This record gives sequence, C-alpha cells and structure tokens, in this order.
Amino acid sequence: MKATDLKNQFLNYYRKNEVLVSSIVFVGGFVFDLLTLGRIDDLLNLIQQAIYLCILGTLLLYEIKVKIGSVTLSERGKKFWEYHDLVVHFLFGSLLSVYTIFYYTSASAFTSILFILLLSGLMLANEFPQFQKIGLPVRVILYSICILSYFSFFYPILIGHVGAIPFWLGFLTSAAVMAFILRINFKDNNELVKKHVMNPAIGVHIFFLVGYYFSLIPPVPVAVKKIGVYYGDVVKTEGKYLGHYQRPFWKFWQHGSQDYLARPGDKVTVLLSIFSPGNFEDKVYLKWYFDDPKTGWTLHDNIGLSILGGRDEGFRGFGTKQSYAMGDWRVVVETSDGREVGRINFEIEADSDRTPRDFKTDAF
Repeated sequence: MKATDLKNQFLNYYRKNEVLVSSIVFVGGFVFDLLTLGRIDDLLNLIQQAIYLCILGTLLLYEIKVKIGSVTLSERGKKFWEYHDLVVHFLFGSLLSVYTIFYYTSASAFTSILFILLLSGLMLANEFPQFQKIGLPVRVILYSICILSYFSFFYPILIGHVGAIPFWLGFLTSAAVMAFILRINFKDNNELVKKHVMNPAIGVHIFFLVGYYFSLIPPVPVAVKKIGVYYGDVVKTEGKYLGHYQRPFWKFWQHGSQDYLARPGDKVTVLLSIFSPGNFEDKVYLKWYFDDPKTGWTLHDNIGLSILGGRDEGFRGFGTKQSYAMGDWRVVVETSDGREVGRINFEIEADSDRTPRDFKTDAF
C-alpha cells in the first residue's frame, strides 16, 4: 500500500472519529509526560515545557488569525491544518498532566483539592464535543492556565522561596507575555479577539490572583513527602532521622502513632520530610491545633522550621510538644506565605498500662 493511501485512510478515519482520536492523543500526551516526568526544578523539564508553550502559542495565534481572516492558508497549509488539533491536544495533555501532578503533590487543604478538581475537570471537559464547540475561548483558558502555572513554578525555583514576590513576578510575566503577543498581532482590537481571547485570558489571571490570596492554589514547588506522629526525641543515625511509634499492624494507613497512648513524661513529636528545589531556602511553620470541647479548634503552638532544598527525599525536620491535653489534635504545615502544604490529625489518650512498650521505627 502506498504512503498516500495510508495517509488518506487515516485522514478519513480521523474526520469520522475526530473526538475519539483527539482523546487518545490527549491521553497519550498525559501518559507520556507522566512516565518521563522528573523533578520540578529539572532544567530539561523546564526547557521542554517552554518549547511546548511556544508551539501551542504559535498554533493558537494562527487559529485566531484564520478565524478573523487575516491569514489565508495555502492548499498545502490547509492539509497540515487538518492535523493541528492532534498536536494541540497532545501538547495540552502533556502540559496539563505536569501541572496537575505538581499541584497535587503540593495540595493539602480542601480548597487546594478543589483547585485540582477544577483543573482536572477542564482537562476532561475539553474532550467532549459540547465543550469543544465553544472552541477558541476554551483553548485560550487552558493556555492561560498553562503559562500562568509555568511562571508560578519558575520564579520560586529561580529565587529560592515562595511568597508574594515570586507570585507577582509570575503573574505579571504571564500577563505581559499575553498582552505583548496580542498587541503585536492584533493592533486593531478586533471584536472576536476581544471576546474570545482577551476576556478569557483576563478572567484566568483574575482567578489566579484571587486564588492565591484565598489560598486556593497549592504552594508549588514545596511538597510534604512524608509526615508522622512519634514518641520522644528524634534520633539521627547514619544519615537517617528515626521516629519511634506503636500501632496495631492492621492500621496500616496511619503515619506513626496517630492513636497516641500517652504516659507521664512522653513527648509528642511530629516528624516530616518536605521537598523543595535545589538552592531553595525558606521557612515552614508547624501549627498545633487542639479541638477544645468549649472553643473548638484552637491554635496552641506555632513552630518555625527553616528548610533547605535539593534532597530528593526532602528536607527532614520535626517539632515536639511535651505539654498537651488529652483529645484530638491537628498539626498543619504552612509555607511562609500562609498556604497549607500538609497536615496530620491524631488523638492523644492517657495510657494506664505500665508494661514495657515495644516501639517500631520509621526512617526519614
């Protein structure tokens, strides 16, 4: 069979099953990046994402120009353009998978999980014909999310900490790039461009701005890798931080001793490992809350912990508490700009047993 026959067969199949083929390519981009994804601060990953964003931006730019009639495709260009949707779907699948994974690893609070669900919902909705009929505005929304996410990750990695300054640098860079592209290519302020491109892009930027100050957006690139509740002091040996715990074998889902049986003189220790990129220096806070029967969840302690980045397994740190009441406790891990990156709930009960305890050990 000739190459031209194969091409025509594929083209005919694609025209009849456009949604199916696009969905497969989208999932292919997602899986490809999932399998090849490295650390968030990996230079090759950052370059790859930048290249994908440039290609996507170019294709969207041409799509806008074709729609408003400022560009007329040649016969050869029309043949290529029939396949451009496949490229767009693959690139969106790849980029959105990266950003969803990175947001997910840094998400802890319920509000952050809602943001992840929204992002995932947009990815899936883009594969349905009813959603695709909206066309260009949807792609602009997805592209705006991608470019905002890229710069939201890039500046904390570059500067070495999270906070308002890295966020605003990312926000303004993204807005400036979008404004520059539109200004250079659409000086006449076409109504279609304003309605289908400018307004969606502005809407996404406003959403990110509100989301940051209401802690909807997870504090990427910081992520809690492991956290648990342990007895007594942390022991450091052979490069490992060791935490001692006791629990029944069947409570495999717990981290350390979340059912903490306290005897006189016991210290409650929360031990964690927290990932951040290389050359990253910042601070997190371990906020200890007690569920007071009268006043509800009340802040009892706020322990600052300086972190250094670069270690794949995360920077190890801990906070201890020797003065505590019996009942329900929660330790929330927050970044220096007040965004939650991790939490653990546990219950402290008085232990009337005085037989020797057989502790197990967790290594961090």
